[in-house]
Amino acid sequence: MALESCTHVVIRNIWMSALRREVLSLYKNILRTGKNWEAASGKPQHTESERKYIINEAKELFRKNKNLKNEEEIKSRLMEADSRLQMALHYRIPYPRPVNLPPQALVSPLGKKLKEQSRLRKRSRPVYIKSLDSET
Repeated sequence: MALESCTHVVIRNIWMSALRREVLSLYKNILRTGKNWEAASGKPQHTESERKYIINEAKELFRKNKNLKNEEEIKSRLMEADSRLQMALHYRIPYPRPVNLPPQALVSPLGKKLKEQSRLRKRSRPVYIKSLDSET
């Protein structure tokens, strides 16, 4: 029994260290992207403000989430950060892309309660914008 417990702790520590490496690697990648970012407009003032945004946003969100212990929550935040990075690189826009859902877009055919609508709305939020939900 004690051996199983020790084995579980060792496996968990190895898993968490691998997850930690993944977090640090992504963080460095985002900071490197921010340092080398060029605005799509090519204007120096846009480039500078977008660089500051990328670096400040990364620092703020990673610090906000530094005390997470739940592996699934950490993986979810990693997926969000990676999605935002990939979208920024693809569209050349560092800011989160807006989600446009009209107020009654998710109404069920039977006109169920508002709770159901808000639950559907929450589920329909893309992964790359979930960190903004907790801020509002």
